[in-house]
Formats: sequence, C-alpha cells, structure tokens
Amino acid sequence: MITVETTNTDVRVTIPRDAVPTRQLNAFVDWLRLEEVAQRSRLTEKEADHLAEEAKAGLWTTNKEKFIPPSER
Repeated sequence: MITVETTNTDVRVTIPRDAVPTRQLNAFVDWLRLEEVAQRSRLTEKEADHLAEEAKAGLWTTNKEKFIPPSER
C-alpha cells in the first residue's frame, strides 16, 4: 500500500518495493526532480527553446558524420 505523510515542511511517500517497477519509479523521481528545478528556474520558455535549438544544432554538427554516408556528404 502506498502511503503519504504530510508534515509542516515535507511530504513523505512510502512505496513498497514490489508496488512499482524500479524503472518506472526512477522515471517518476527524475520527473519530480525536474519539476523542482523548473519551479526555481527564471528561464523563460523562449530562452529554453533557444537553448534546445542550440543543443540540437551542436549535436548535429558533432555527429552528422555518423548518420550521413560519406558518399552523400
């Protein structure tokens, strides 16, 4: 049984090991951590989109040789 305990400063969730597969639980905890960071961030959506585009462009520049055969470059 999943239980939730609330105090003045915390919310504690207890999940039995066999209640949720480890992979799904880790994904959920990662999502919670991301939400925590996002709540503290002052980054605007426009700035975030710009950073994402820069990252994608850099990734492509660095790795395009792995995806395009030499005969097509």
